[in-house]
Amino acid sequence: MKKRLTIIFIFLVCLLSLYIWIQNRITVSVIIPVYNADKYLEKCLNSVFAQSGSFEVIAVNDGSIDKSLEILQQYAGKHSNMHIISQENKGVSAARNAGLKIAKNKYITFVDSDDWLEPDAFKKIIKVIKKDKSDIVLTGFYDVYDREWVRKSRGEQAALEVAEENKFANRHLDKLQLLSPFYGKEAHSDLFYTGGGIRGRFYLKDLLDKHNIIFPVGINSHEDDVFMFRAYLHNPLISVISEPVYNYRNRIDSISKSEKILKSMPESLSAMQNTPEFKQANRRTKMLIEDNWLGLVILGIANLQRHGAPWGAGAVEAYEAYKSFDKYNAAELKATRNYPNIKRFLEEVKFNQPL
Repeated sequence: MKKRLTIIFIFLVCLLSLYIWIQNRITVSVIIPVYNADKYLEKCLNSVFAQSGSFEVIAVNDGSIDKSLEILQQYAGKHSNMHIISQENKGVSAARNAGLKIAKNKYITFVDSDDWLEPDAFKKIIKVIKKDKSDIVLTGFYDVYDREWVRKSRGEQAALEVAEENKFANRHLDKLQLLSPFYGKEAHSDLFYTGGGIRGRFYLKDLLDKHNIIFPVGINSHEDDVFMFRAYLHNPLISVISEPVYNYRNRIDSISKSEKILKSMPESLSAMQNTPEFKQANRRTKMLIEDNWLGLVILGIANLQRHGAPWGAGAVEAYEAYKSFDKYNAAELKATRNYPNIKRFLEEVKFNQPL
């Protein structure tokens, strides 16, 4: 009897240990939206499958008409942890959302089919997650331009301008610091003010599920900004790694290099303003989020210049965005970053409207 009880006790201890190990194990679901990416896809997939740790790959073929699906099927035949979803073309938001629906691991990350990961990316991320119990991990990334000119983003140059005590030694931020790099000591610095975007980000799936955070369908760009800011507004515990683990292929034909961004800016901002998180945010936070979106207007104007437009092109869109801030008073507007830049632009081009 005693021997039997001992065996049962050992069995229960082993079962408990296994349960604790499973609960604490960091697993990752990698969601890759794919649309006519056969030129880049193998490099992307090779970089993901080269990672260590426990992960699954969910590739969503969004109506590709090239060889993308064929490539995906070849990789799925070699890797049991790869899943393919095929759907008619619905856009990148719908593709990512389809991946989110079936993802079953503890953390979620997104990799675009023309981008790729650095070696040991997961190993570095998981080390931080185990230490911090992070809800979100932000990382640095490399901008890789069409001609393979590489720029490290969120990198050392910014760090040189930041006092030692303001470098987030514990790597923790909260939503106030992320959305308000204007508070001086409380906000630390702009080093990790990353705005929106999902490249090189890792999200606790429970956070996304609890608040039904998905990508808005039907807008042409910056759907990832809406996704990211929704997550920020739930005050997650955020860990930051300045070291790049992601390579972003900054293609000349992307919408971010096009003047179309001026037209899409109101569309994506409206999507953000209609989220439950934005509606419940305080006045100042709303202003800072809207100011972040003004940066898209500035980017759109820069793209016009890049494509040879005359000086002053984009002034109508800039004025419309500028006037939307009439609801804020002068004291509040001192905290903004992009608003004064829009005003300066309109003054320089002598836009024929009262400022």
